[in-house]
Amino acid sequence: MIAARLLLPFLLLASVAPAAPRLSVVAGGLRLDGVPAGVEATAEGTLVNRGDETLTIADVSACCGATASVAETELAPGERTVLRVTLTPAVPGEIFKTVTVRTNDPDRPERQLVVRGRAVEATPEASGSCWTWVTVMAAGLADGFNPCAFSIVIVLAGILAAGGKRRRAQLAAGCAFCLGSFLTYMLMGLGLLQAMRTVTEGRLARSVVFSLLSLALLILSFLSFRDAFRYRRARVPAVITLQLPDRVKRLIRSVAEASWRGPSVFFASLGCGFAVTLLDSLCTGQVYVPVLALVAREPGAWRAFGLLAVYNLAFIAPLVAVFALAARGADAVRMSGWSKRNVIPSKIALGILFLVLALLLLLLLK
Repeated sequence: MIAARLLLPFLLLASVAPAAPRLSVVAGGLRLDGVPAGVEATAEGTLVNRGDETLTIADVSACCGATASVAETELAPGERTVLRVTLTPAVPGEIFKTVTVRTNDPDRPERQLVVRGRAVEATPEASGSCWTWVTVMAAGLADGFNPCAFSIVIVLAGILAAGGKRRRAQLAAGCAFCLGSFLTYMLMGLGLLQAMRTVTEGRLARSVVFSLLSLALLILSFLSFRDAFRYRRARVPAVITLQLPDRVKRLIRSVAEASWRGPSVFFASLGCGFAVTLLDSLCTGQVYVPVLALVAREPGAWRAFGLLAVYNLAFIAPLVAVFALAARGADAVRMSGWSKRNVIPSKIALGILFLVLALLLLLLLK
């Protein structure tokens, strides 16, 4: 009996829980439903201190390009604060982002929260102005007339005409080459577009990528204007900086000669279009990659696909024109002379295009 009385105070002390902060999350928050793809959205949840001591929120971080923040980092017992998670769904579909909250809660110092929801296809009202379409189409057309690539097309048309193929075979070969070039560029664009969207989901990553692209475009603009000035003085292609290396040009020529030598003109030209476009992308990618960065910020998967299709249709338009003229008997030497006479305007147009793209990318940083 005496021993029980002596132990009673210790038993009472052991039964009382020590004072400590306790993090609690109010249910029903952190959901995003019906968010248009490509549009920035914010989900909010409530964090509550259910303990008896001050709760300190040491860090809040979100995965996969999302950002998270809290209004208050010190919560007295019973106080609450708002947790905000900002993200931009790249494509329509399920939204699943995790948020990590680190506190001084002794039982659970690290909590994993989940933002759930569903992104939908963007409506035309949320898709920006029609100037994006105009810019993308103009960029594709300017890239197609780029002297770096246009001269290669004229050489290929000359090789095809010199091969002794009839007019119908030349038309079939030209159409197949253009189709191969279009499909190759579309597939490249879709892959690079997805990679661009993944890389630029976070604000910091987007700022870094767009800043570097803008700087590169400003350098390309300067080089393009300089090429126009140099060519005006020397009239020699060797002074042009932005052009394919001679080794690549010889490789393209050998691929074309080998492809169009056989009897199966259509399929050979299709493969030739694929191979030549991959090699030529060293030149045309100067415009294509910045345009993909612009398209990556557009909401909706179908809108992005449409913009890519418009760009590539505009890009192959000069190819179609050259092969059509070659099939109608136009001399490759005359077309080459026309191309040389328009090097300066083409270079100036490219320089202006590079400046416009750099300005648009810088505007997207805001």
